[in-house]
Amino acid sequence: MPLRHFLTLCFVLASPLLFAQQVEVEEFKFPAHKTSVKIPFKLVHNLVVIPVNINNSKPLNFVVDTGVETSLLTEIGRDDSIILNNVRPLSLRGLGKGESIQAMNSSGNRIHFSGIEAKGQQMLVLMENIFSLSTRLGVEIHGIIGYTLFKSFVVEIDYKHKILTLYKPGTYPDKRLKKASRLPLTIENAKPYVDAQITTADGVKHPLRLVIDSGLSTTMLLYLPSIPVMKVPQPNIDAYLGRGLNGEIHGRIGRVESLQLGTFTLRRPPASFPDSISIQHALNLKNRNGNLGADILQRFKVVFDYQNSQMFLTQNSKYNDPFFFNLSGLEIITPIPGLNYFTVSDVLPNSAGHKAGLQRGDALLSIEGVNCATKTLEQILYTFQSKPGRKIKLEIRRDAATIKTTMYLNDVI
Repeated sequence: MPLRHFLTLCFVLASPLLFAQQVEVEEFKFPAHKTSVKIPFKLVHNLVVIPVNINNSKPLNFVVDTGVETSLLTEIGRDDSIILNNVRPLSLRGLGKGESIQAMNSSGNRIHFSGIEAKGQQMLVLMENIFSLSTRLGVEIHGIIGYTLFKSFVVEIDYKHKILTLYKPGTYPDKRLKKASRLPLTIENAKPYVDAQITTADGVKHPLRLVIDSGLSTTMLLYLPSIPVMKVPQPNIDAYLGRGLNGEIHGRIGRVESLQLGTFTLRRPPASFPDSISIQHALNLKNRNGNLGADILQRFKVVFDYQNSQMFLTQNSKYNDPFFFNLSGLEIITPIPGLNYFTVSDVLPNSAGHKAGLQRGDALLSIEGVNCATKTLEQILYTFQSKPGRKIKLEIRRDAATIKTTMYLNDVI
């Protein structure tokens, strides 16, 4: 059911008294006698996904995003139901080339998960499913939660073991920080900022101020006009970088020689450089040089302590893994989330997928002789990102024809 139709239904069902009632905003609270709660999460495209209940809804899948101030309800599944309180329209702006988008602001809601709850919570509801998160991530995604979570707790994200642990402020065990590196944070407008430094191939060091953005699945998004004398590294490629609130984000991708983050040095990570039109609203802020994403964060155990303006990093087994950029050159989606049916939504020019003859709209039937219906999107992406030079036999369907081809994975940057 389209989101706009579903919301109309909910507004009819919601009590008129709820719209007029002023509900006091509460902080998230632990169950009695608890100082911490562990939440297993799904790690999809480097993104942390946890179950969240809104009012009396069933558990909904929310991406944990440090870059988001107000919780977002991005899409509602065909079989889902939710009642939202105190609703009014508004317009939103963000990254992307398009115009502002229409949304609804809902207040006075109860958000609860794993025994933790808060009342009087604000929720923004997008009137169009602009992100298509379920289609792109291969699992049903309903929304995004951010600052409301991080401001209430010390938050530990263990990417290796896929456990998110929330601690009551002041109760985080010091012994868990013995091997950690501390980085100062600045919290401005509900967003965490960290100082970092990149070094380019010419040896020039560029200090950066970055938003820590756990909802960005890649490494870095850098705003070139805000970084003096820097140019897009060579070689680089044109690429679709993702989707912001106001439309698609396009730009170029190239490697920097290193990223210095506290005491850690990460070698040759790719960086995305959105074009000036895509970031015009972000540039008006003049307080940052870009975003630090989850392909960096997932190489650590990360502890966020907003109340004391600090974060702690402990490297995990992924720390020294090389940064490969889209070795297949394919963007794969699931047109029907929950159904193991995969199609190609984009093909990078001169990439492995392009050279193998794949086209937008092709459906994947088998990989190395294994039926794709037995695979998840994450498994397919893992295969396509395994190592440069790997030979992969594919069977695809294009219109009514079945085509066999061979793809040789290649890093185009």
